Amino acid sequence: AVGNDGAREGIIVCMERLMNMGIPMNNILIYNLAFLLSDGYKRTYSSYISDIPVPFRLMSVQELTQYDMIAFCGGNAHTLLSEINRTGFSKPLKQAIENGLVYLGISAGSMIAAGNFSDGLGYLANPLIPHAEKESPFGDISKNDLIELADGQTVLIKGNRQEII
Repeated sequence: AVGNDGAREGIIVCMERLMNMGIPMNNILIYNLAFLLSDGYKRTYSSYISDIPVPFRLMSVQELTQYDMIAFCGGNAHTLLSEINRTGFSKPLKQAIENGLVYLGISAGSMIAAGNFSDGLGYLANPLIPHAEKESPFGDISKNDLIELADGQTVLIKGNRQEII
């Protein structure tokens, strides 16, 4: 959900970093939720079209799990979460993550996975502030404490373990 030029610039940076890690451009899909219809909307004048390309429809769990990772690269956390919930993308996303899809949240992408929003993804109960000047200590995360991540810090969630690395 690209709502401003800062978010658009974040996509450029994310793409550059992924390609610098050796991931070819043709292995990266930019999936803009703004193109998707709202969850529950009944199509009228396009109802005869059955083969809608991926960029314009909700991806299934099976389609998502064909990827190694999904990355939410920043922008406005409220806008991003609103689009995830508006489209119903949270349902297949959560199931795909449960099935092993790796979730990478950068900036706003980390906030929507944390406890910042009551309707967030809920992978971390703690509220999280990215790009913080004061950083939380490395190691295991105390339940419900505010997490302040400096650039370069990461929350790793593996099973029931949650830690700052």
